[in-house]
Parts: sequence; structure tokens; C-alpha cells
Amino acid sequence: MARIALIGDLHGSFDALDVAAFNDSNYDLLIFTGDLGSGTAKNGVEIARLVSGLHTPTIVMPGNNDAPFLADIAAEFGHQRGLSAIVDLDLSIASRRAKVILCGYRLHRLPLPGLVLSVVTGRPCAMGGGEFSFPAEVSRVYGIGTMHDSTERLLSLVDAVDTDRLLLLGHNGPCGLGGRATDLWGAAFRPDHGDWGDPDLAAAVIRAKDRGLDTLVVAGHMHHQTRTGETRNWRVHHDGVEFVNPARVPRIYAGSDCEMRYHVAVDIDGDQLDVREVEWPSD
Repeated sequence: MARIALIGDLHGSFDALDVAAFNDSNYDLLIFTGDLGSGTAKNGVEIARLVSGLHTPTIVMPGNNDAPFLADIAAEFGHQRGLSAIVDLDLSIASRRAKVILCGYRLHRLPLPGLVLSVVTGRPCAMGGGEFSFPAEVSRVYGIGTMHDSTERLLSLVDAVDTDRLLLLGHNGPCGLGGRATDLWGAAFRPDHGDWGDPDLAAAVIRAKDRGLDTLVVAGHMHHQTRTGETRNWRVHHDGVEFVNPARVPRIYAGSDCEMRYHVAVDIDGDQLDVREVEWPSD
């Protein structure tokens, strides 16, 4: 059985206790949906440094809050990998640090217990609403700067999948799942609400369905608690596809008796997919 942890938008809510807890867990893969910091370069780089201390294979999708500091965050991940390599050389042992992937527009074929999982990582820094967010920054790092090119790239990645099970990862989710304030990627911040999902990721979902792939779609951006105080749906099964939004913000919060932390756990055992919320105390 493969075990995956989905960690939603951080906005600075990630610390050494999280690193220790995930390093002590039995997850096979950690996935972050983005927004490492809260809109400052220092905050984003500090969180990237913490994430680099994780021992489990880790995929990080940059969020819209990360876009202005994308180069700094990527450099921090690269720097930490370099330090890890130096430790390996000096000690002549395998490093306990895993390679953290700052992802986007890639197909990753990951051997996990009981299966080989294909992960297609979508458009980084997406803000939703059908527009191509931060085209200059995304084009500079990933070489793609239009919605058309993004869609074509994602379709080609899905076409290259050669496993039965696929995980599609984005910062913002796909369109087509409803426009109510409480829908997974509904625009609760607009008076008339509306579907705020992305068409390029939606096209990739349709292609995966057409290919008969067992597909799990993971994206954040839209927080569980809306600005109007409503609670957003965090999971839906629609037309044979599982959609999960793990973006509880803040993910570190006051519980009834103590401080709590949040993520979503995914267990894959053959054809069975178990998805559940995990809340655990800081102490």
C-alpha cells in the first residue's frame, strides 16, 4: 500500500515540528500545493529551507504567492540539495535528505509500494479565473506563457502516461466542478460567485478520463473557510475522478484543548483509494 500526504497552502504555517513529524511518519510521498510563504521573499525562502529538511520524496507546486520569489525559492531548494551532496561526499553515506522537486509541467513516474504512480504537475502559480497568471515569471522558468501552450503541454504529458493510476497536481484546480461559493474551486470572493477553476487543467482531466486512467486531482488555492464564513467542500468524486483540495488555512490552528495541525492522507491499495483528513496536536 502506498501512503501519500497532501499538505495544502502553507502561508508560512510550517515549522520544525512539522518537519520532525513528517520525518517520523510512514508516508511514501509528500505533496505541497503551494503558497509556501505569505507574500514575502524572506518568508517563502525560510519555508523552502524547512521543507528541504524532509527525508521523504517531496513535490512542491509553486503558488501565486510564490511567483514573485520563484527564483529565490528555487535557488534555496538547489542550495540545500548541494549541501546534502557535500554531506554525502564527506561521510561516504547516502544522505537522509530527499530530493525536493519544485515542480511544474513535468511527468514524474514514481515507484511506490504496491504500484507505480504517474504524477503530472500542472501550471505553477495559477490564480484561477481562466487567465494565465504571472506569464513573465512562468515563461522565464518553465518556457510556457500562454493558456493555449499550457493546455497543449498538459495534454502531451497526460498522453505520455504509461501507468494505470495518475495524480494530477495544480496550485489552483480545474474548472467544471461548480460555481457556488462552497464548491471546491468556486469564487466565494465574488458577489455572483462563479467557477474559478482553470481550463488547462480541466482539459488534462478530460484527456485522462478518455484514456481510462484512474485519476486523482489535487490542488489548493481556494481555502476551506471562505471570506463569507462558509465552509468549502474539500473533496468530491465527479464522473469517475477524485478531486481533493487540502488547503485548510491556516493549517496550524487553535483546537479546543491545544494547537492542531492539518493535512490530508491518501492510501492507495490496489484499486482502493482512501482519502481522509488528518488533524494532529502540536504536543
